[in-house]
Amino acid sequence: MDFSTTLLREKFIIREVEADDNGIRAPMTAVSNRITVPLIDHTGTIAETFIVRAQTMYASLRMATKLIQTFDREGPIAARPVKYDYLEAWDKINPDRWVSIYARGKKIFEHGNHHLFLDVIEKCDAQNKGGSYEVSLDLAESAFEKMGKRVVITHDSSIGTVFTIKKEKARCGLILRNPNKRTTFNFSAEITEDPISVVQCMNVAAAFLEGIQLSFQIGMINEKQRVGMIDSFSHEAKKADSARDRLGFLKAEISAFENRYAVKYRLEKPDFGLIVQDAENFAKKLYKSGQLTGG
Repeated sequence: MDFSTTLLREKFIIREVEADDNGIRAPMTAVSNRITVPLIDHTGTIAETFIVRAQTMYASLRMATKLIQTFDREGPIAARPVKYDYLEAWDKINPDRWVSIYARGKKIFEHGNHHLFLDVIEKCDAQNKGGSYEVSLDLAESAFEKMGKRVVITHDSSIGTVFTIKKEKARCGLILRNPNKRTTFNFSAEITEDPISVVQCMNVAAAFLEGIQLSFQIGMINEKQRVGMIDSFSHEAKKADSARDRLGFLKAEISAFENRYAVKYRLEKPDFGLIVQDAENFAKKLYKSGQLTGG
């Protein structure tokens, strides 16, 4: 089975134009991570397609893998007599963040608060039937106009992850931005004995993305403790302790993947320890300039 998809980091700015004086009100901003999830049967045919939008890239990927897993085990999701438990799946991922899932433009599950414009653009994109995203934006503007609001919508997107997965080999490219710098790297995996697992590839990509974010968070908090801005009993310090525990799990997940397949990295495999040190140095510069604030 060949599988490919891309996760996008999206930002929409919706500016409402007042009909009386053509003035522009304060714009609304909707941000999201979006991944298309094609569910492919044993014949290589796409049986169903879902769209997952979530607050973080790694949570988007992990929710996508939950859909792939249940499809592989039990077949098509939408037509099941017993509804798939999306909430149970999400609770195992990141219940403190928001997520929204769509099929054919219809929202089928949500948890937490997401911007309602995302529902509008998914509905319009489904009506567009695979056409240019610019056409979907035009449809969204028309939908607002029918509701009595004239709006101008601008859209900015960037690639977060790209997957190309075959039975014998998989390639994944990841891009992560944080306040310190942008991290870009690729990994490839080739079979040794077992066929390549789409789910495991995507979960490992999620592990790297989450691990990089947690490492940066740990480094920033370490520096706050070092300079006495927070103590070891503070909420932030406890958050760093939890992040270290989670980082241990993520490292084990990555090691299991490396033990199962022949894995190569380009340019280099992210080193979570070095990222912690980089974040500490970045926090030191912020502290010296008076920009570092305590919790």
